[in-house]
Amino acid sequence: MPSTTDVRKTVLEQSKLALDEARKPWYAAVGVSNLAYDQLQRQLTQLPVEVQAQLRRLRENAAELDAARLRDAASSVTDQALEAYTSYTGQARERYESLAHRGELVVRRLRRSPEVRGAFGKAEELISEAGQKVEQADEQVTRPGPRKTAPRGTSARKAPAKRPATKA
Repeated sequence: MPSTTDVRKTVLEQSKLALDEARKPWYAAVGVSNLAYDQLQRQLTQLPVEVQAQLRRLRENAAELDAARLRDAASSVTDQALEAYTSYTGQARERYESLAHRGELVVRRLRRSPEVRGAFGKAEELISEAGQKVEQADEQVTRPGPRKTAPRGTSARKAPAKRPATKA
C-alpha cells in the first residue's frame, strides 16, 4: 500500500502535468494573436502593390475564360479538396504546437516586464496559498483523530421518558 508521502508526490506531479497541459491552449491563443498581428502588419505594408497586381491579372485572364477550361477545373477540384484536407489536418496539428510554443515565449517575455511580473507574482502567491490549504485539508482528512467514546465502566443510557401527569 503506498504511503501518504508517495500519494502526495504522485498527486503533485500529476497536478503539474495537468497544469502544463491546461496552459497550452492559452499559450496557443497568445501565439495565434501574436502571429496574426505580425502578419497583419506585413500585409498592410504590401496591400497597395498586391491590389494593383491582382487587378491587372484579373483583366488579362477575363478574356481567356472558356467552357472547356472551366470543366477541367471543376473536375479536379474534388481531388484537390481531399488532398488539401489531409494536408491541412497534419499542418494544423503542427501549427498548434508551434503556436503554443510561440505563446509560451511571448508570455516569458511579458513576465520580464515589471507590471506583468507583479501580477504573475501575486497569482503564484495565491496558487501557493491554495496548495497549502489543500495540504492542510488533506492532513485533516487523512490524519486519525482522537476517538470519541464513553469511558470504560460507565454506560451511556437514555433517561426514561417522563409520563404526563393525570388529572384527579
